[in-house]
Parts: sequence; C-alpha cells; structure tokens
Amino acid sequence: MTIEEITQTLQRVAENQAKHAELHSRHIADISEIDKQIAAVIESQNRHDRQLQRLFDVMGDITDKQLKNEELFAENEKRFAELAESQRRLEGSYELLESFAKSVRQETHNYFAETDVKLAALASVQAETAELVSAFVKETNGRFAETDKRLAEFVSETNRRFSAIERNGKSTARAKKTTKRAKKTGTRGSTK
Repeated sequence: MTIEEITQTLQRVAENQAKHAELHSRHIADISEIDKQIAAVIESQNRHDRQLQRLFDVMGDITDKQLKNEELFAENEKRFAELAESQRRLEGSYELLESFAKSVRQETHNYFAETDVKLAALASVQAETAELVSAFVKETNGRFAETDKRLAEFVSETNRRFSAIERNGKSTARAKKTTKRAKKTGTRGSTK
C-alpha cells in the first residue's frame, strides 16, 4: 500500500468516524426527547391520580355525612319509641295526654321540617357531586385521548427516524462495498 492509499484510507476512516459521531449525537437527542415525553406522560398520570384522590375524598365526605344522617334518623326513631312509651303511661290522664299530643305534634312538625331541609341539602350535594364526577370523567377521557394521540404521533415519528437511520446505515455500507470493488478492479487492471 502506498502512502497515498494509506492517506485516503485514513481520510475515509475519519469521515466514517465523523458520520458515526453525528449519528450518535442524533441518537442521544432522540433518546432525550423520548425521556421528556415519558416524563410528560408520567406527570399527566400523576395529575390524574391526584384528581381521582380528590374525587375519593369528596365521596368519603359524602359518605360520612350520609352516616351522620343515618345516626340522626336512628336517634329520631329512638325518640319516637320513647314518645310512644310515654304516651302509654299517660293514657290515664286526658289533660296530660292532650298537652303531650300537642308537644309531639310540634316536635314532629319541626323534625319533618328539619328533615326536609337536610334532605334538600343532601340532594343538592349529591347533584353537585354527580356533576363534578361527570365533568371529571369527561375531562379525564379527553386528556387520555389527547395523550394517546400524542403518544401515537411520537411512536410514528420515532419509527420514521429509526427507519431513516437504518437506511443511512445501509447506504453507507453499500458505498463501502462499491469502493472496495472498484479498488480491486483498478488494482488488477494496473498490474496486468
């Protein structure tokens, strides 16, 4: 091999190393972009989890209020049972029975008025909760659809880039083989 051929070979090696370094830096940039997009997807999932937790907290509060209402109803039932017992004891005296009946009517009226107010408030809270849940589900479904779309676009772009990188690698390999064949043919021709 002559110095000229060695120099040409070294130049080709240097060019190939430069191309390899450029491809390597592109790969690093692609991997960095993939990492950023994965981080965005994870952040989106974390936001979704926080929203679900808030929803569970609201539902827990509603459940607690419902349990308190049930306790109040049980307490009122207990009161009614006590009132019935008192009424049986007072059967002997009409005046006492009449005054007792008036107080029971008044308490019952107040109880039902309070119960109506509590039930209306509970119905309002339940309606608001249903609206919040519906809005949350719609928003979450929209975000998932958007995330799925962006992920599909990302996968498509990544596949396109890898295909381009593979084609570049194959064309470089073909160029090397063609150059080697040309050299061999030229070398044989010069010796003949």
